Amino acid sequence: MEEAHAFKEGKYLGLTKELKKDGYEAKVMPVEIGTREFAGSSAYSLLSKLSICGNKRTKALRLLAETAENSSRWIWSRRNESLVHHD
Repeated sequence: MEEAHAFKEGKYLGLTKELKKDGYEAKVMPVEIGTREFAGSSAYSLLSKLSICGNKRTKALRLLAETAENSSRWIWSRRNESLVHHD
C-alpha cells in the first residue's frame, strides 16, 4: 500500500502545481483501500481530516472496505468478458 500511495501522490503532483498557479488551494490525499475489507491508514487519516470521527469514522471505514471488496469481486467475475459493448 505504501508503494501505491507514493505512486498516486506523484501522479497528481503536476495537477496540484497547476491548480495552485491558477490561484486555487489544492492538496493531494491519496487513499488506499485493499481487498479483504482492509482500509489503509490513509483512509483513516482522510476521514479524520474531514472531521469524521468516532463511530461515524468506523462505519465509513467499514463501508469503504466493503465497497472495495464488492467492486473487486465484480471485476473478477467479469474478467473473461469483452470490454467492448455491442448494441
